[in-house]
Amino acid sequence: MIINKVNPVGLANLTAISTAIITFIILLLFFLFGGLLVGVLGAEGAGGAMELLGSGVIFGVIFVLVVPLIYGVLTWIITIFYALVFNLALKWSGGLQVDTSE
Repeated sequence: MIINKVNPVGLANLTAISTAIITFIILLLFFLFGGLLVGVLGAEGAGGAMELLGSGVIFGVIFVLVVPLIYGVLTWIITIFYALVFNLALKWSGGLQVDTSE
């Protein structure tokens, strides 16, 4: 089988969704483990530290929800350009040989 062309929008949708999901999972893990670490270390601090921790949690939740969306959109835009260049390279090189099995 020879690939002669890739649908830029389809490729961009696939990579953007994948990037957003992976980014969300990674940030969620960082947020959870970072929150545990700050909770353990901050428990010994003064009362003002707990107020700071509360505002950090709000920022962290917003960060975990917004950053994957931003990464997904940026990945979609970059992948459109990548797919267009990829299609041009496929055209110039005569296609990409792909071996498949059933």
